[in-house]
Amino acid sequence: MQKKTEKFADSIEKSASKLVRGRRERSVFWHYAYTIGVGGWLFVLPVVGGAYLGRYLDGRMKAGISWTITFIIIGTAAGIYNVWLFYFRKQ
Repeated sequence: MQKKTEKFADSIEKSASKLVRGRRERSVFWHYAYTIGVGGWLFVLPVVGGAYLGRYLDGRMKAGISWTITFIIIGTAAGIYNVWLFYFRKQ
């Protein structure tokens, strides 16, 4: 009777360790997916916001595309700074 109990305990222990390992591996994937996704949004939003603001100002001032280009460049710089803050200042 003791052998059956030990075999049962061993099988439960193996199953539990597989479950814990699987959860750990999934959480690593989702952590990296979250980190990359947030980094993308931190870069894209200032660039798109700058493009919309520049387009609006060009329409109001009848200035061609000078404000659009200016604010896209400013948005790109702000996006790079945001990503730098998020990734490197977090450590």
